[in-house]
Amino acid sequence: MKKSLIASALLLAAPSFAANWQTIHTEHFNVHFSSEHTDFAKSTAVELEIVRTKVLEQQNRALDKIVDVVVFDPLNAANGFALPTSNNPVMALFTTPPQSDTVISNSSGWQQLLVLHEYIHLVHLAQPTRSEWQQKIRGVWDLYDLTYGDTPRWVAEGYATLIESKMTGRGRLFDNYSEAILREFAQQGALPTYGQLNSDEGFMAGSMAYLMGSRFLYWLEQNYSEQLVDNVWVRMRAVKSRDFDDAFSGVFGQSAAKLYRRFIAEYTYKAMQQEQTESPLNSKLWLKLDLYASNPVLSDDGSKIAIVERDKKSNTKLIIYSTEDNTKAQQQFTKAQKQLLEDDAKDIPDTAPSVFKREQKQILNQINRAGIANPQWVGNNTLYFNAYSSEESGTYNKVSDIFSYNIDTGNVEQLTELAGIRRFSVTRNGETLYGEQIRAGYSELVKVDLNTQAITPLFTKSLKTTYDYPTLSPDETKLAYLSASLNENWQLYIQDLSGDTRQSVPMPNGYQYLSQPSFSQNGESIYFVAGLNNKTDIYNYHIKNNTLTRLTNGQEALAYPIEAEDGSLLYFSINADGPDVKTLTTKNHTAVTDLAVNSEAPLLMVNKHTLPPAKIYTDETAEQSDYAVLDQQATFALGSQYYSASTSLLSVGIKSSDLLKQLDLQAGYNIDLHDGALHGGFVQAKYNALNTKFKLALFDYNLGTSHQYQPSLNADIDARGGFVAISHPLKFGQLQLTPELAYNYTDYKNSHKNWTRLSIAQQWQHDRQSFAIGQSIYASIYDGRNHNSHWQGYDLATKVFGKAFNIPMFVSFEQKQRDDSDLALGGFSSNLINQQQSSEFVLAAELPYYSATAERYQGYGGGISFKEGMPWFYYKQHQLDNSVYAQSYGLKYQGDFSFGMGPAGVNDLTFNAGLSRVEGDSFEDEMRAWLSFYYSL
Repeated sequence: MKKSLIASALLLAAPSFAANWQTIHTEHFNVHFSSEHTDFAKSTAVELEIVRTKVLEQQNRALDKIVDVVVFDPLNAANGFALPTSNNPVMALFTTPPQSDTVISNSSGWQQLLVLHEYIHLVHLAQPTRSEWQQKIRGVWDLYDLTYGDTPRWVAEGYATLIESKMTGRGRLFDNYSEAILREFAQQGALPTYGQLNSDEGFMAGSMAYLMGSRFLYWLEQNYSEQLVDNVWVRMRAVKSRDFDDAFSGVFGQSAAKLYRRFIAEYTYKAMQQEQTESPLNSKLWLKLDLYASNPVLSDDGSKIAIVERDKKSNTKLIIYSTEDNTKAQQQFTKAQKQLLEDDAKDIPDTAPSVFKREQKQILNQINRAGIANPQWVGNNTLYFNAYSSEESGTYNKVSDIFSYNIDTGNVEQLTELAGIRRFSVTRNGETLYGEQIRAGYSELVKVDLNTQAITPLFTKSLKTTYDYPTLSPDETKLAYLSASLNENWQLYIQDLSGDTRQSVPMPNGYQYLSQPSFSQNGESIYFVAGLNNKTDIYNYHIKNNTLTRLTNGQEALAYPIEAEDGSLLYFSINADGPDVKTLTTKNHTAVTDLAVNSEAPLLMVNKHTLPPAKIYTDETAEQSDYAVLDQQATFALGSQYYSASTSLLSVGIKSSDLLKQLDLQAGYNIDLHDGALHGGFVQAKYNALNTKFKLALFDYNLGTSHQYQPSLNADIDARGGFVAISHPLKFGQLQLTPELAYNYTDYKNSHKNWTRLSIAQQWQHDRQSFAIGQSIYASIYDGRNHNSHWQGYDLATKVFGKAFNIPMFVSFEQKQRDDSDLALGGFSSNLINQQQSSEFVLAAELPYYSATAERYQGYGGGISFKEGMPWFYYKQHQLDNSVYAQSYGLKYQGDFSFGMGPAGVNDLTFNAGLSRVEGDSFEDEMRAWLSFYYSL
């Protein structure tokens, strides 16, 4: 669905899958799931085999490998992804179904659409190459396997979207909502260029790989042939290495970029022709918005309108505007133009905007990246809204909850706990709400008593049915809501809350797309947006008279109609720069008499490859067993580390993991590429399935400091030993605590050492987007013995970090003390020597190992960056026994990448890079650099 590899990795950062998982084994798939997703997983297992059979017929290709499928719900949102490795292909299916106003809502069923889309990714991208030597490398090296071919994002997503539509007769290629938006882009000359297809900058840019990519590929099939398009994929797996551009040009005789320009010209021409046939819409701009916006809602007295907005920096805000005209802004504009002419009578003044931006009364920034969605007024001073909570069980699941915001005091309060409530409607007293609850793939309409936290289902839950937009009438006697069942369109119902009476709202014949219902001010009628013939329009249904009228005629891409107190109708007009709020100046009512006789969805393409109707399968058809943590998949693990102060290493090893990363194993050898300064072997293991985490490391290395790039104290260390640690992470909201107990035993040539460490790591942060504050503390005590002495010590490190005006910054302090034992300053972290298992080292990448020794170390530092995730401009001072030994400043970057699941080669990557000036009295001042990439558990 909507994702990229990196984006998915960020979404799934550092998860921890619990131990109680199950696996269903079919002929071609292993479906892994937790107990709460049993129903969804059992049905998915059947659907997967059906899809594979039909795709094999349609594509004449399939996968020979068993595909691992993970069924879960990490974000309480509709999504999924595929990791197309030829050796260990993986699919991840998120069980939460899409809402009605998304571009993926047009499907016969969420499960079927998701399985088909992600499996097409694997069949398309995970095919083995016909080059034997390259395929052998792919078979043993996950990272090479995953990046082989370098298929452009628009090709990967566009093709999966194309096939999803061709094999179901629905999907994004045949979606009225998508077409209405793309037509609007075309009429404004704003369709993405070929170079922008893979971009995510701009309104809906991230969706264009799917929407425009699929339409371009479909155009190629219609104007040339399906076989020619398929030939491109065949050429990309040839013995001769080709990228997509070479493969495409060789088939079509010209570049994809050139043919895309022709496609855009034809698409725009048709859109402009359509515009010529449309009468102007009697509307005017009411409020200019910034890029992304959603869910406008008027206060009870009509004096304020709340809108969720997201800017180009991805800052999400709930903004409350006054509904009054901004006379102050108008006066300031007039005054400025008058002054302009007084200064230069021949100057030409600015043209006044068609409407002055309405006054912003309050702004609520999202807190701790929890999002803001679906605001609802309670009175005129309080808003309820959706934001994410996190389960504190050690997993990373985000759950949609209800929060309140008092616009007078600024106070934000959480009203539900891990309820999984998405869209909702609240009573005037704020004590009861009706919402859609989504858990384990089940969508339910529920009534929530906020005083008692009691949640009461309104209907019997079923995986066959999805609900959306529960909307209370003004007198709170009726509840309108949307519902979609398998193989059907969305349908709008009005439920009498005092009884069992339910009324179905009639729809125009042939409709596809239905969303965003809202009652009129008097409750006698209901507005909504429906799609027909590649257009979206606003409709009104009069409840008592049972009459349906259309208020627009396809002139714009429309959303969110809401009636104001004066009877005027506000709505979102979607354009290439994002939606703006407009008002219909006159409502041209066109009676709709050609009505749909049922909610069955039209299939716009049917052939022998069309999938059977979507279904939820409940029969036991396959073997089920406990998840096998010992089912390890191994990969070649290659790393390299260069540090101009010390030495260079090449790391060669084998890394393995189960699919869910409950158990990770690694063994390897570090080869010194300089002069034998550091070399040795290591074995590592990490177990994460329980709330308590275990880590084990064995090492055998030789460090000869005289062989480093830079001079240092002379030390020749031959060490072998083991390290074991047990930790138990705890989380309380934004506060994280991790106690740990660790033990190390090391044998040297003529001695040995062992120590026990008890430590606690603590972190807290509060993020308000442009501004953030956080702190962390690490404290540990050591009790150790050498061959002839007993020593003790401690480590203390603290950091304060945050953002100001989106600029990240930090200051840090650390202190280490060893009684009757020395600390050695300098060197870099590796699988042989690192701060976790090596108590005698104070690692500093800009200094060689054993630059100096002392019993006490103090470090002071700080840094600033221009953007999150970018390199730091930093300063660091090193003190030994209260004397300054060295200082460094420059540019550095450190990033740990772990996908959280899947092949071992896409997890536990550590990347370090830096360039710094190092100064001190004991050595020559100079520039030093480092670059490091390796796997570490």
